Amino acid sequence: MMTKLRERTAIILWLVIFAFVGLIVVEWGADFSRVGRGGRGVNVGVVNGEEISFNVFQDVLRSAAQSRAREERRPDQAELVQETWEYFVRDIVLRQEMEKLDITVTDEEVAEYTRRFPPQAVRNLQAFQTDGEFDPVKYEQFITDPAALSDPANQAFVMQIESMMREQLRNYKLQRLLMESVHVTPGEVREYFAEQHQTVTVEYVHARPVRLEEAGLGITEEEIVAYYQRNRQEYEHPEQVRMDYVYFPKVPTAEDSAAVAREIDMLAQEIDAGTDFATLARQVSEDPGSAPRGGDLGSFGRGRMVPQFDEVVFALEEGEVSEPVETRFGWHLIKLEERFEEDGEEKVRARHILLQHRPSRRTADRLRERAEQLHAQAEEQGLAAAARAAGMEIRDTGFLPRDASIPALGEGTAWMVNMMFTRSPGALTPVSGNDDGLWIAQLARRRDAGVAPLEEVRDTVTRALTQQKETALAAQRLEEVRRMAVTEGLAAAADQAELTVRTPEPFRRAEAVPGVGRETAFTGVAFRTPPGEVSEVVEMSPRGAYLIKVLDRSEIDAEALAAQHQQLHDELLARKREQVVQNWFVAVFDAADIEDYRHEFNLIY
Repeated sequence: MMTKLRERTAIILWLVIFAFVGLIVVEWGADFSRVGRGGRGVNVGVVNGEEISFNVFQDVLRSAAQSRAREERRPDQAELVQETWEYFVRDIVLRQEMEKLDITVTDEEVAEYTRRFPPQAVRNLQAFQTDGEFDPVKYEQFITDPAALSDPANQAFVMQIESMMREQLRNYKLQRLLMESVHVTPGEVREYFAEQHQTVTVEYVHARPVRLEEAGLGITEEEIVAYYQRNRQEYEHPEQVRMDYVYFPKVPTAEDSAAVAREIDMLAQEIDAGTDFATLARQVSEDPGSAPRGGDLGSFGRGRMVPQFDEVVFALEEGEVSEPVETRFGWHLIKLEERFEEDGEEKVRARHILLQHRPSRRTADRLRERAEQLHAQAEEQGLAAAARAAGMEIRDTGFLPRDASIPALGEGTAWMVNMMFTRSPGALTPVSGNDDGLWIAQLARRRDAGVAPLEEVRDTVTRALTQQKETALAAQRLEEVRRMAVTEGLAAAADQAELTVRTPEPFRRAEAVPGVGRETAFTGVAFRTPPGEVSEVVEMSPRGAYLIKVLDRSEIDAEALAAQHQQLHDELLARKREQVVQNWFVAVFDAADIEDYRHEFNLIY
């Protein structure tokens, strides 16, 4: 949970929270005051002791879905539930922290801020717009008109805005409090200027990793154990669960395929009767990419489409519509719009209507019946035994942390993983699924946070150790080149070792180096080594090793630095302030005690 929260905590997270809370208050009409105390059975979660009731969460979730629908965006249920949950958590955590810091806002401040800086949700209201743009005069007249504010509905509206403004002001004061100790020194400005403007010119030699087999070497068990012990922190894991599951793919039957073939024949007849191809494509085509464009596929040459499609489209005359064509994607009707030649290549521009191979409702119902029957058997004898009896394969999810989706099943399965953290081995999920298939999962094992045992990560350890040793062999080769370069020069030494000296264009610290990439180890050594000298060997597993000779490093332009000093100071100050705020958020969320019970509810909208 916290890993995803940190990933999504942007530098201006507080602004995101303002926008979301404002949307809830002004557009969704949610009442956060109902978040309160109660038992686990009626709460979807608890954040630092403050409970999120199922009823409140469900109300906000439905309102969010309705808002998305008004924006003509098809809401993804799993994504929307996750977003709503994260915003609840953020709102509670931040509100609690500001109470600890005694950050308050006066009524006078709220009134002034409401009058001068209405939120975007209010600016978007048609009542306060002229010619589609926010009209501050209309808003000012409303907010200062005693007659308008005597209306109870308008009073409630203004109170909602002021409630949001109060939270924005509190967050603004929090931001100022966090950033007031941030300062930038002249030395930091100089370093910042150097990062942007100073360049270095180098020549370098690259030695590829030497395969252990070629060197007559291998890896012993003692080396594997020693590497694992030295790098145990790399194999630490949080609390995890592991599940077995059975998958029922939704595959169309021969009867289903025949039904789709009949559908495409009927469409062909409609087109023969005069129905416009592009209009029909927009209405019925199941190709999400081309359907909104009337089936337009653009222009393409031979070999760009699957063979069956390619053969038909290049045999059509301009304006001609094909007979139904079957490919692995489904059944197509193809219309050739234009044939032309470009750069000596024959090309066409075409449209198509696609009806995908898909299981019928009857087939889907039968599949669910099979899954429900297996689930009932699994409750009696376990999933493995039930699957064996049904001749089905048992699959393994591997160990998964909280909020992780099951890789083979895709997004929207994190709720199943989270559910298992409160269950005992043997617990089953209900029959679940998506457009591609159904599945049943059973908890096989739950383990506490710790270090993965060597046998579990042996392949990873072996691969990392192999790469390290092969890179070390490359480094040994360059050490000999380095010794020879002292007396013979880098070019001659590299030539004797049958290696190539490369001289890329001058580069800055943050730039990618041609042939090397954006590697801080390489650029760090390049800017640290004095001009005219050869660096130490730089090992960059698994890419090999590098030897760098610095030819020139530009001086810092004192006049340019002085001219840009204030601008750079302000930029760097803003960056440091943003980082302070970001670090504070991460620390606060890391310390939060969050209990997530969403998996125990049927969250729908």
